[in-house]
Amino acid sequence: MRYFFHIVDKYGLSPDGIGCELADQDAAILHARRIAAELAKTGEFFRFSVVFVTLTAVPGASSNRNQSVAGPVAAT
Repeated sequence: MRYFFHIVDKYGLSPDGIGCELADQDAAILHARRIAAELAKTGEFFRFSVVFVTLTAVPGASSNRNQSVAGPVAAT
């Protein structure tokens, strides 16, 4: 499945237009935590950022095109 890792900070949303193929939701959450940890290392600019994860729809599913799977992961 393709997951997208958008970054939200005090300036707004920085959308992930590429995404990443991962096996499942647990792998997506782990990847989001790694991104958040890297953002936290950059200092004050990203101190209050979050990583918001979305998943592309599975063909034949009756849900929206993108759905949140992991919610925000804080980068503090």
